[in-house]
Amino acid sequence: MMKRFSLICLFAMTLCVVATANIIPTNTSVTGSGTFTWNYDLQLSADQNVNAGLAPTSSPVPHTNLTFAGFVTIYDFAGYVAGSCAGPAGWTCTAQFVGYTPDDVVPTDKTGTVNITWAYTTGPTILGQPSGVDLGTFSAKSTDSLPTLVSYTSRGIANAGPQVGTIADNVGNTQAPSDVPEPASMTLMGSGMLGLVVLARLRRQRGT
Repeated sequence: MMKRFSLICLFAMTLCVVATANIIPTNTSVTGSGTFTWNYDLQLSADQNVNAGLAPTSSPVPHTNLTFAGFVTIYDFAGYVAGSCAGPAGWTCTAQFVGYTPDDVVPTDKTGTVNITWAYTTGPTILGQPSGVDLGTFSAKSTDSLPTLVSYTSRGIANAGPQVGTIADNVGNTQAPSDVPEPASMTLMGSGMLGLVVLARLRRQRGT
């Protein structure tokens, strides 16, 4: 069985920073059964570049240090399967409980849920001009398939206007696995609880 849904960057579902669009998850798909692969199609806007550099190692990540790589963090990725995240050539993926976050944006980051960061650590500068670039597919596996709205952050370099050559950070919303049980699982849980109640009543009746 294959499950699939698509997400377009709409105000109703995704809150995007429009002034400097940066790197944006524009489409998300989920495939698989049992273990689900979440695929993110990332787009680089025309007014941004992505420079290779050092992957973040702590949070927050200062916006005054140009040696850091361009990166994207998706927060609260429930049910993450260890070692499963992957990205295109040149991108390094890490998973951690404290999300690597630019120091000038404020995403929502729940304690105790894995956050995934893809950093561009190797390769030539990716140029957004003249019309933006499809950065490719970035993926991670989860034991959960139901979507929920989560935060993401991203970092690029402005390539036009008065801020050219400076770091541009972005925060918005995308979709990720929810840790809420699926309806079928909830039904099974409910049936199990009902069975325990019936068993307890029978034991009480036999004891009287």
